[in-house]
Amino acid sequence: MKPKVGLALGGGGARGIAHLGVLKVLEEEGIPIHLITGTSMGAVIGAMYAQNPNALEVMHRLGDYLKGNDYESLGLKYIVPQNGNTPSVLAQFMKTIARRIVINYATSRTGLVKSERLSNAIAVLIDEMDIRNTKIPFVAVATDLNSGETVSFREGSLRSAVRMSSSIPGYISPEELNGKLITDGGVSAPVPVETARELGADVVIGVSVGVKNVSTMKDAHILDIVNRTDTIRGMYLSRLQLSLADVGLHPDVKDAHWSEFLRFEDFISAGVEETRKKLPEIRRALKMKQGFFGRMFSIVSS
Repeated sequence: MKPKVGLALGGGGARGIAHLGVLKVLEEEGIPIHLITGTSMGAVIGAMYAQNPNALEVMHRLGDYLKGNDYESLGLKYIVPQNGNTPSVLAQFMKTIARRIVINYATSRTGLVKSERLSNAIAVLIDEMDIRNTKIPFVAVATDLNSGETVSFREGSLRSAVRMSSSIPGYISPEELNGKLITDGGVSAPVPVETARELGADVVIGVSVGVKNVSTMKDAHILDIVNRTDTIRGMYLSRLQLSLADVGLHPDVKDAHWSEFLRFEDFISAGVEETRKKLPEIRRALKMKQGFFGRMFSIVSS
């Protein structure tokens, strides 16, 4: 009896494109994937692959979207951090104005961008179907703001499940559903390892695409401090959940911001590199579990 392999794909915005590099290597090496759980961008990539288990085709579909006008409409390029030298006086002024706009929005709106834009993006990337009918069993994970609990979508619209799983707090408004207020799965389950176990995975490969390190803060304002504390919280929770996997992968996505989708080739390369490095560990985990099943079968048969 062969062990059932579950892949738990974590959230991290654009950094989640590294999951495609992971899938590419597992596919090339003939390592089976029996089920997938996904949070946020992990849900997007997980759903695309669960529908069409071909990493190269999924890469092409995502790449075509990111190079087209549909991606431009999301407006993400306007929030990508600008690296480089000390900003000019004008840049500092514009940054201050932007902060004031965000603060004003925060008291009157639940998200900066209408959810329809996210829905349109998902419609381009994912074919509509019942989530139970994907070629590889798949579950999207989200968070209920009313109870604080993790929500697993195991039936119903695949697109809706992915949309709710990837509704980044503050950017996309949460959705009301059966008394729940649903937001991004990364709030409670940045790496949905436990969900993969619940679905019956014998061996779980967890993939975190969270930030590994943070830089020294300079001229910090209120929003900077709030964002940094949330980043640190996310780092610790991701590490904790990743430690529950049989094999944990953490591609080196440097300090990339979640909105830097046009760096998709860098992220894929990071996923490939990390997975190749961890192949011996993956094969060892599969062999150990298969040996355990063999011993149990012998005991039952005798």
